[in-house]
Amino acid sequence: MQNTLGACRPWNKKTNRYSKRNGNCARTFNSTTIGTTMTVAMVISKDRLEQEHALFNRLVIGLLDAGNQIIRVVPETETDELPYYEQSVSLAKRITTPMPISRLLRSERKEKLIEQFEKNEVKMIVGFGKDAMQVAIDVGKAIDVPIMCEVVSMRDTKAIKKSSPIWRWLAATPSIEKEIERRVGIERVALVPLGVTGYSNEENRDVSKKNCIVVLDASGNAKQTRAVLESLRSNSNVHIFLELLGKHEHRIWKIIRQLEMQHCVTCLLDTSELRTLIMHCDLLVIPNNTMPIRSILLEAMLQRVPVVCTELPGFDMLIDKETALIVRNDWKSAIATLLDPGSEASAIGDNGAELIKEKYASATQIAAFEAAFTLI
Repeated sequence: MQNTLGACRPWNKKTNRYSKRNGNCARTFNSTTIGTTMTVAMVISKDRLEQEHALFNRLVIGLLDAGNQIIRVVPETETDELPYYEQSVSLAKRITTPMPISRLLRSERKEKLIEQFEKNEVKMIVGFGKDAMQVAIDVGKAIDVPIMCEVVSMRDTKAIKKSSPIWRWLAATPSIEKEIERRVGIERVALVPLGVTGYSNEENRDVSKKNCIVVLDASGNAKQTRAVLESLRSNSNVHIFLELLGKHEHRIWKIIRQLEMQHCVTCLLDTSELRTLIMHCDLLVIPNNTMPIRSILLEAMLQRVPVVCTELPGFDMLIDKETALIVRNDWKSAIATLLDPGSEASAIGDNGAELIKEKYASATQIAAFEAAFTLI
């Protein structure tokens, strides 16, 4: 007898549970290999681990608490010492592997991981990030276990094909889920929203200080970041923190020098520094329309930080004039509106916080993730 997995049922947005309607999965597995709890290998690429280590820690702890066995497969580091952000999940087994790796060495990496996975009786592999997805596919196909991979941007859905060996795609928002469903069918997608928890933010804001503005992924779209900086150039009461990711940061430095804004702009490469800062900032700006969905945005919204952004496909939590101001041309007026401590900025912050509490809580993510691989 064969059983299909629980996420064949569509996710009910109102109840935060899977509905009772059954579906037909594209792939089935023997009931002897999949139970209500299982050993899951979470393969996490370097960029996802650095940006979302707190989210992954909460997810691992929640799954362990539910009785599952979790193996974290993470990129090799230069030393054997655990990074500080992994110490809280040290009870979960940790396997390091080269990631990324040249094509010539993929076979050797695969064989080593196959040995580890078979030894630990892994029944499900989940990939987080592009490099991790390649690892999951290489090993999952070899040992014939289901493979799941997260999708955190609408741009990534364009590469999804029915012929892919991925058994189920984990969509971060309903819009992304709907697009994947259109491409591969409802039975091969599950809604697993990113989950965040609240932080204590009791520090009183000193209104005499300059307004603090954080720009996420500033190097992802230099043209739009320039427009943001130009809109703030004449404002002497702001300090701007730019998050620089990827390989185009030199363009941003050039723009800052051209605009002569070195005195009011700070560039940050360390996401952990940005997380601490963002809880006390006055405004969050997102100029890059291809940025993936990230928990740092959800955390900011949970702290009632108002958001101004370009149009971001798949970001269902950003609703124009309700939980954010979406800019099409005029950054200056939108930023000025939300820097004004008036009713509109407060309403957007309050609405955003309520939406995140309702739809993107850590407990919701854990429940949805577990439901995506448990039996009907």
